Amino acid sequence: MRSTPPGHSPAPPSFALVPLAVRHAPAMAAVLADPALYRFTGGEPPRAAELERRYARQLAGPGEAGVTWVNFLVRVEECGDFAGYVQATVTRGAEAEVAWVVGTAWQGRGLAKAAARALAVRLADAGVRRLVAYVHPEHAASEAVARALGLRPDGPWQDGERRWAGPAPGQSRT
Repeated sequence: MRSTPPGHSPAPPSFALVPLAVRHAPAMAAVLADPALYRFTGGEPPRAAELERRYARQLAGPGEAGVTWVNFLVRVEECGDFAGYVQATVTRGAEAEVAWVVGTAWQGRGLAKAAARALAVRLADAGVRRLVAYVHPEHAASEAVARALGLRPDGPWQDGERRWAGPAPGQSRT
C-alpha cells in the first residue's frame, strides 16, 4: 500500500537548522564521506581535520565589508544525526548565493528542498530580496531544489554550473 499518492513526495523528516560549529566536523565528515557526493562538484570527501579548519574559517567570516556568510547544518530530529548543510553568502544584505548538500544516506526524502526553503525563509526574514544558486546542468536533484525555491535559470555560467536566480520568499518577481 502506498503511503503517498503517485507523483507526490513523502514529507521530509523533521529537521532543525543547527548553527555551524567546529565541534561538528567529525560527524559531518561521516555525512560527507561518500565520493558520489562530488560527482558534479568535483573534489573528494573531506577528513574531519580538514572540516575543522574549513569550519573555523567559515565562522571567522569573509572579512569583506558588506558580505556575510550564513552556515547551518541539517540535523534530523528523530535520530539526532546530521544529514547535510545549507549555506549562503549574503551580499549587501540584499542578495544571497545559496547552496545545499545532503548526504547520500538522506537523499530522496525531500530534505534538501525543505532545508533550502527553511534557509531561504530565514534569509528573507533578514531582508534578503534575491536568491542565486549555481547548479550543474546534469544534477537533476539540485535543479529540483532550485525550482522548489522559485529559482529559474537566468544566464551566466560559472565553473560549469548554470546560474539560477529568483526572488527570496515573500518578495515579488520583478
